[in-house]
Amino acid sequence: MKKLFVLGIAALLLAAFSVPVMAEVKIGGIIFTDFYYIQRNKQSGAIYEGTKGTESYSNTRIDLPVITRLYGRWTNEDNVGMYIEFGIGGAGGSTSVVLRHAYGWWDVNSQFQIMAGHSTTPFSPLNPSQLLGTNDNSLNIIGAGYGEFYSGRFPQVRVTFNMNKMFGIALAAVDPNGGARFIDASGTIDPQDYTTNTKVPRFDLGAHINVGPVVIYPSVLWQQRTFDKQVTSTIDDSVSTYAGSLGVKFGMGPVMLSAEGQYGKNWGNTRGLIGANPTAANSGIQAYRPTLTSDYRLDDTTNWGYWIDLAFKFGPVTPHLIFGQLSAAGDDSPMDYKSMMWGISCPIQLAKGFSVRPELMWYDDGDDNTAWNNGTATQSKVDSGSYQVFGVQFQITF
Repeated sequence: MKKLFVLGIAALLLAAFSVPVMAEVKIGGIIFTDFYYIQRNKQSGAIYEGTKGTESYSNTRIDLPVITRLYGRWTNEDNVGMYIEFGIGGAGGSTSVVLRHAYGWWDVNSQFQIMAGHSTTPFSPLNPSQLLGTNDNSLNIIGAGYGEFYSGRFPQVRVTFNMNKMFGIALAAVDPNGGARFIDASGTIDPQDYTTNTKVPRFDLGAHINVGPVVIYPSVLWQQRTFDKQVTSTIDDSVSTYAGSLGVKFGMGPVMLSAEGQYGKNWGNTRGLIGANPTAANSGIQAYRPTLTSDYRLDDTTNWGYWIDLAFKFGPVTPHLIFGQLSAAGDDSPMDYKSMMWGISCPIQLAKGFSVRPELMWYDDGDDNTAWNNGTATQSKVDSGSYQVFGVQFQITF
């Protein structure tokens, strides 16, 4: 991946110095540095940090999260353009490079655009303003796993139609491979037990509706995954995933409000970011054994989540009050997990290109979750713990 990063940087510099006069090139980036303290109770420490069941966990960390990025944008006189962005970062002395965006587009006219490449999709476009703790083992970024289902950045072909300033709609055919949580009869995920034979892509459809100071973002996604080889004769050979999302942004004077809610089935069986907590881990379809016989079957999981972000702008200071919840529950089995977040994130611009973001967030992975033991067809209550992340993020932009 580092070789890819070097090649990408070389391509950006080559584009910057060799494009025709009529073309436009912009190169920029942002460096994030997380400086924070994390405190987990004994249940959370045992799950995420491997501590003994009777011990809590606490640690101070200084990380360079992989959301640190370098980007290049190029356009020409025929309304054709491309965008490339790399993420750089890591924790514990390690560094990784990831491809965040690599796509191109053609603005056919002022209303219609064709896009192809690797980027975000039209589904669930809003995010809460939570940024501290990407590398804390719980993947605390934009509230994922605590109310936010981020549709992800994937290869796709997309068309966008903007009727006017009030309404626009986009439809994307997204690569459906990877990220499945298909669970076999032993209760584990084993990709060797099956091969996918998915014939249609995932489809994401999103729109925006501007009504004065309010912008509404309805969106849906659907995916059907099929399998050439069934694990057992009693297990289905297909998994359906769907989700609906409704987001709202409001701004008037110094007050800003954004919120988004989502509902659907089997989110863990499609690609996207739903976090790393127990609720996210159980958000896909489950192997379900209702009796002590060998009659295993697949049980759909119902998912819902929402978050609210209320902000007030006072000059260079913009505190955000954030709350969110996520749920995953079996339709037939009694499996049930819930997670929750709340806190404050406050970006402060100290100078042009230099900002700090104090953030104090509390996370609860649920002390009354219900687990389902396929091996004995019994259920049990699970305390998944809670934790806090307090600190400040430094941001340098160019």
